[in-house]
Amino acid sequence: MASLPKVQIFNKPNPVKSKPGLASKIALIGAFDSTETEPILFTNLDDAYEQLGNDTSYAGVSCLDELFYGASSVLAVNITTKTGTGENEVVDKDITPAKLTSALSKISGEDFDMLYVAVKVDSNLIPIITTFLGKRFQDKLPTGYVAFNDFNPELASDFSYGLLKQQLTVNNELLSEIETGAYYCAVLASLNVGNSMTMKVVPNVTGVTPELSFETGDVGLSLLESGITTFRCQDRGNNKYVVVNSEQPNGYDLYINRVRDFVVKEMSLHQFLGDRNRTATLNEIKQELDRVKDKCVNTLDLLEDIEYNVVKKSAECVDVNITKLLFAGIITEIDVYITIEVE
Repeated sequence: MASLPKVQIFNKPNPVKSKPGLASKIALIGAFDSTETEPILFTNLDDAYEQLGNDTSYAGVSCLDELFYGASSVLAVNITTKTGTGENEVVDKDITPAKLTSALSKISGEDFDMLYVAVKVDSNLIPIITTFLGKRFQDKLPTGYVAFNDFNPELASDFSYGLLKQQLTVNNELLSEIETGAYYCAVLASLNVGNSMTMKVVPNVTGVTPELSFETGDVGLSLLESGITTFRCQDRGNNKYVVVNSEQPNGYDLYINRVRDFVVKEMSLHQFLGDRNRTATLNEIKQELDRVKDKCVNTLDLLEDIEYNVVKKSAECVDVNITKLLFAGIITEIDVYITIEVE
């Protein structure tokens, strides 16, 4: 159960050694002012606007500017359908379960790190998203999602990186619910995957709607305890708004879910697949896995330790069993005691 932290620090004070933007590729499903229905990859906002339009009445378009705050690339899939011409043209921008299923199927084998669907996700859509992400995990392409949600958090999967119910004002501009989710997704994309957001300032945020209180019986505490990512003002004079606790509905902090997905993808050794000239002996695979472990534990400082074993089942198949991911704990409460003496 999530709790209201008083002070947040990490047990390990070592600085993050990797550059921002680790695991920062975002897939965006939404409505765009375009007739294109195939996935398109963009690495900058101008190209995205040129091909997908800049009419922000389309929810997908309205998210592009927010996503490129932190995304290294955006893989966009358009769900807009247009029928008729001229005055008789009918534009359907709604994301239905059928449209979402079709859009996700088009990117099932693509490499991306986070999924954002440009709609307020409800109980009709979330099972489609979680089933899709579960299949990606099985395919060794683990992916997380952020959602401005309208469903019971108990329906959230292990791949949740943030479920939101408050709108953010960024640089004094109130974002819509859907834009808020896109911006928070981009903020996460700009971070090292080993960073928690618990009690961290969300950059450029100058307001939160609605503001919540977290006393016993208050809505804020109820949302917090159910794993909803909530925001509160820490320093109004300096426009500092923080995430109260980034623990997800599965009981793990955001950073644990992100590191887990990163490690699984790295240890899947995709570069070995389909390589016919590589001997790929068991020792060679173990050496490559040791390199990945050293990268994750020592170079990137994402976690404390990785324990695993390797079993070669046949000339074509190797099982890598990750038996333990060891994380440093997060301190969320500090008691300060003081004794005063006056002579």
